[in-house]
Amino acid sequence: MPGDQLDLPIRTEHGPGLPQRIALMQPTPGAGPFDDPDYLFEPWWPGIRALAWVEDGRLTRLRAEGMADALAGFGELAEELPERLMEDAVVLDGWLLALDEGGWLDPELLRRRVAGGAGAGRPAFVASDLLWSGGVPWHRRSFAARRERLASVLRDGDRCVVSHALRGEGTLLAEALGRFGLEGLSARRLTSRYRGGRAGDAWLRLPIVPSVPTERPRLALIQRLPLEDAEPG
Repeated sequence: MPGDQLDLPIRTEHGPGLPQRIALMQPTPGAGPFDDPDYLFEPWWPGIRALAWVEDGRLTRLRAEGMADALAGFGELAEELPERLMEDAVVLDGWLLALDEGGWLDPELLRRRVAGGAGAGRPAFVASDLLWSGGVPWHRRSFAARRERLASVLRDGDRCVVSHALRGEGTLLAEALGRFGLEGLSARRLTSRYRGGRAGDAWLRLPIVPSVPTERPRLALIQRLPLEDAEPG
């Protein structure tokens, strides 16, 4: 889906409340998985990139690529996401997913959600970055600091979680993800700041060659990877 749907500049004057306009940081295509202790590796989730604003204990805005009204399409998250947060006045960058009754990621249910089928499957939100916290901007801090803060601000639930990640071990995680048919890996430089537009080598999207045969990924299991004998079920 087009990445310019959320391409809105971060305002420079920090008045009361959270910024209304945020420019997405866009990943750079990479050659393939690698190992490097300066990077944090996580799944490239097969969902929709989204930003979530939580103020006064409410999910006030949800902006997603290709959706005119993501909050209506994923309205069930309006209750669960604020409940999982330990702090108010937060902006999260992450992914919207659709799960079937067994917790498996289901692309068809996701397509139906995007097309207006609000009751298709169960929605989920996987957070990968923290831009504002407690009404304070965090996007100028390092990714390492933002992820550490994110882990303390968002408590994992059944459908709202912090994305599972490994430091330095991209090839190991890619091999584990390939067993579930996932085709991408995220690699973020730990020292990098969040900035709108192309990220250069601060954020790479790396292709994975899925194993054959493939299995549908399950959110709860991916959150525990890598497993030596990772078998879906």
